[in-house]
Amino acid sequence: MAISTKINPEFGNLPLNKLLLASLIISVITAILGLLAQIVLPPQIPLYYGLPQTTAQITPSILIVLPSVVSIFTTIINTILSIKIHDNYLKRTLAFASITVAILAVVTTYKIIFLVGSL
Repeated sequence: MAISTKINPEFGNLPLNKLLLASLIISVITAILGLLAQIVLPPQIPLYYGLPQTTAQITPSILIVLPSVVSIFTTIINTILSIKIHDNYLKRTLAFASITVAILAVVTTYKIIFLVGSL
């Protein structure tokens, strides 16, 4: 019996449960590597690129895990919604949205690390 069906038996019935699980694993690994990147990051990093080019973009370097945390919460919410709804199209859309957010969080985190880190 798989671990996912021990947590919730309905998780095994989701159309793309492996995709949801992969997005969760990707996000957790990215968060861990973001924490490990504290060694090479300066004390403050530019994280909020949507803000004007002032000190409002600058945050403490520990917040490099913020995109991954948002991705983890998005995946958890999408998984709960996928279990509750009955339309397969919406379930697949939520799974693809989760993996898309996870990939964008990976890209954001690594771009910032390689942009400002001393590698």
